[in-house]
Amino acid sequence: MKKAVAMITAVLFSSLFMTPSGWAAEPQKKEEKKAALEEITVVGAPYSNPITPVDTPYGTQYNLVTEDQIKQQNAYDFQSALRDVPGVMYQSKNLMGSQTSHSLYIRGRGASHPSPDITIEYDGVPRYGALFGQVLGDGIAVPTIGGIEVFKSPQPSQFGSGYAMVNVLPKYMKEEGQEVVLDSSAGSYGTFSEGLSGGLKKGPFDAYVSQNWASTDGHVDHSRAQQQGYYANLGYQLNRLWNVRLLANHVESQTLAPRPEVTPTSTNGVSWPGAERYDTKTDFTTLTLNHQYETFSGYLKAYLVDTDFDLLQELTNGQRYGGGTGGLWSRQEIRQNGIRAREDLQLWSGGQILAGVDLDRTALKNTQRTYSGQAVSGINGGKAERVWDFPDTTVFSPYMALNQKFGRTDGFHIVPSAGFRYYHHNEFQDVSSPQAGLVAGYKQTDLHLNYARGVNYPSPIVVMNMVLNSSPVSNPSQYWKELKPEVVDHYELGLTHSWPETAKLGATAFYDKGKDRFQAYMYGSIPSQFNDPIGQYEIRGLELTGSLTPLKDIELTAGATWMAAKAKGSDGIERDRMPYTPDFQFQAGANWKFWERYRLFLDMQHLKNVYAATNSRTGTFTYADLSDMYKLDDITLVNARLSYRFDYRPLGLKDSEVSLALNNLFDRRYEYAKGYRMPGITFFAGVSFKFL
Repeated sequence: MKKAVAMITAVLFSSLFMTPSGWAAEPQKKEEKKAALEEITVVGAPYSNPITPVDTPYGTQYNLVTEDQIKQQNAYDFQSALRDVPGVMYQSKNLMGSQTSHSLYIRGRGASHPSPDITIEYDGVPRYGALFGQVLGDGIAVPTIGGIEVFKSPQPSQFGSGYAMVNVLPKYMKEEGQEVVLDSSAGSYGTFSEGLSGGLKKGPFDAYVSQNWASTDGHVDHSRAQQQGYYANLGYQLNRLWNVRLLANHVESQTLAPRPEVTPTSTNGVSWPGAERYDTKTDFTTLTLNHQYETFSGYLKAYLVDTDFDLLQELTNGQRYGGGTGGLWSRQEIRQNGIRAREDLQLWSGGQILAGVDLDRTALKNTQRTYSGQAVSGINGGKAERVWDFPDTTVFSPYMALNQKFGRTDGFHIVPSAGFRYYHHNEFQDVSSPQAGLVAGYKQTDLHLNYARGVNYPSPIVVMNMVLNSSPVSNPSQYWKELKPEVVDHYELGLTHSWPETAKLGATAFYDKGKDRFQAYMYGSIPSQFNDPIGQYEIRGLELTGSLTPLKDIELTAGATWMAAKAKGSDGIERDRMPYTPDFQFQAGANWKFWERYRLFLDMQHLKNVYAATNSRTGTFTYADLSDMYKLDDITLVNARLSYRFDYRPLGLKDSEVSLALNNLFDRRYEYAKGYRMPGITFFAGVSFKFL
């Protein structure tokens, strides 16, 4: 641990403050605004990296992964694009793609199943498996990502239900002009990707459209994956103050999870498959009306998401794995729509008010059938099909937050803040979540304190066996009307110091205390209560981050996270291990531009004491005893990417690139789930032609 601390404190960072759409910069007088605009023109676009967090005036932080960083990481899927964010890890069983159940973890959150701990948003609205709570990263194509915001703690002024949130910022044409980009790469295990995109911005109109395809044969039998997508983001400036945007995205994907290196178990006499296939088809649309005045700005956004997720079994040796009538497949039909509105008011010097409302609706259905059409013993009384038609859910969630700055950024300053969000749910209990923060600092040194209550609503899967087509329950809603969402009280204390354009250091201590753990009725007798009245859990953590730019073209980054967890269920037994909550996690990176056109990017991830299991919510409030059989070997991965950038004026090429990437550079053997060995060293080569 001492060595890790020494490594972190030895690595310093540079970071320029970046303001997301939800927060406003410090209010200024007209003379100050003019000077600031001139300064921005000279300095250029603000910069951030995935490791150094961005501070907000609410005493909170978030991490930003940019489009360029995703490219340097050679990320083929959504989850791997997040690998360099401190406190974040993901699970995979294959080279590319995702799988059902949980697969993304943020500071010990995310291993619960069913129902979500983490909210996934795209363009600021929900886009995930709303039935079981899966991330469904297969439905998000990397070529459409313009950046990713990662909120690692509850922040009621920024998002609603969930302990953490990941928001994908979509690509669009930002600068006047036009471009066409052709990307292609190929590598180990028959991996191939191609993308064709084009953008135009002229006068009040801008458009960005793209098509992409990616596939791999996989590193072991039955681990192939593929994804194709089509994307359009159109904008029109109605006048100087108002603009409208339309975004549409269609994605189809298929991912196989290979057989584990252990014998599959059986349930009710049915052999469940070790080789499974997941097919995802999703259509996503948002329509946004934005406005920007001198003292207030905001938006009104409507969205529609239509997703079909099929869980199948792989065909092996001429029959479905599991054999005969045991072969099953299921389809989740997920329909999400709603309206979101936000207003940012800066009506006086140094003050900001955020006000908004989220209205989110879901309609969910799950159908399970046998491949043969024959009945399966022990399944639904011997029928060949069963259907769960879940109740539609509506969550109405207004919120407000304010902060007031006293003093000056270049001297002593203090920023108190407070916020509040209310949740009205049509099926489960209504609750509210407050937040309070304080930023106090002098020049480049800031101390931030933050408290927030996180709310985690269950999805309708908690009433699964009550809405089955053969359920004996005549009035199921009477059983779950008293169901409360889980809540967690989050406390955070942090200290940052920066040397502008040279380095930045940060330390954040956090503490989470949760209660009201809910369970899902998926089998057995009807629960007498859905919330645990006794149990609770705690997560204590410390995160250190730093960056250093020792020379103009070299940047070094590093971040370390320590976590200690304990959980006690209604059985009164306390456990000191929770799934996918590493005792220690370390991420580092180096970015070197040399000989004018060359660029070398290195990154590393280290995970220690990770237990691969699930926080099951079915039939009990107790926590599983994670013995050493669940413990993964410690993971240390190093990845590298070398690129050469070039121009060729006769063909109109500008900022084009050829690249070579090596993942798992030292060929380490590792796995994220027991029995699923991940690939060793892999090689990829790519080319990108950009026509202007």
